[in-house]
Amino acid sequence: MERRLEFAPPLEASNLFGHLAATAVPGTEEWRDGAYRASVALEGGPALVQVGLPEGDALPLVLHLADPADEAEAVRRVRLAFDLDLDPVAMRDVLGRDPALAPLVAAAPGRRVPGTLDPAAMLLRAVLGQQVSTAAARTHAARLVEAFGEPVVDPDGGLTRLFPTAARMVAAPERLADLLRMPATRRRTFIGAAVALADGRVDFTRPAAEVRGDLLALPGIGPWTADTVVMRALGDSDAFLPGDLGVVQAARRLGLPDRPRELEAHSRAWSPFRAHAVQYLWATGVHAVNALPA
Repeated sequence: MERRLEFAPPLEASNLFGHLAATAVPGTEEWRDGAYRASVALEGGPALVQVGLPEGDALPLVLHLADPADEAEAVRRVRLAFDLDLDPVAMRDVLGRDPALAPLVAAAPGRRVPGTLDPAAMLLRAVLGQQVSTAAARTHAARLVEAFGEPVVDPDGGLTRLFPTAARMVAAPERLADLLRMPATRRRTFIGAAVALADGRVDFTRPAAEVRGDLLALPGIGPWTADTVVMRALGDSDAFLPGDLGVVQAARRLGLPDRPRELEAHSRAWSPFRAHAVQYLWATGVHAVNALPA
């Protein structure tokens, strides 16, 4: 099934596709032949999603669905994951008022926030990513995918499994604990988050502010993790990460306040596009997430 997903131009593809490709978990995501590909569980069964680089004012989408009735939900998730409903002119007008951000916005108009097709997986991956490199987080996630992920058949590439559900992982606690090769405190945080997902204490159908509060109530989940999740899993365009190392370093380079509390206060002028400001700040650094894969 092929579709074209329209968006309001411009769309800056570098950080959008670059982030998804650089953080792709082997087995459940890949960058292949100039497209981001992923497996995702939908109501009617496993689905395979392929999203190509912009063609005019649309992204080409290929769907392999177990149930055609899942098409609308698959499209909704892709639009959210690629931030296709952004009004880039409104974003430019707000962020461009800040002298520090104005040149960045002018140089790369239309930056989007890379999202996710699977909110629950994003929470678990955010915990895996606490205080480790992108490569290490991918390694941790890939180990769980291989051990617990439901197999899928991909006729076109290298997608082999779904990201495992929290319920499936917490049903095998000893095996899960053995696979989580990380400090004990982060292992407890991961297991606690998985249990909260499995028993419904974290519900991504609730409003973003309520989800954020539910996340912060979990042991080991602080503002960085909670705001990363609501930014990427729920598309909250006003989520902000004042304590993120990349954000702080970029703020320092640009002459912005670099202490989290002061940067948070300064960022209020960027509402309701603070999550997009994060993308512009991150893009001032050198990292694979900022560039299209070779």
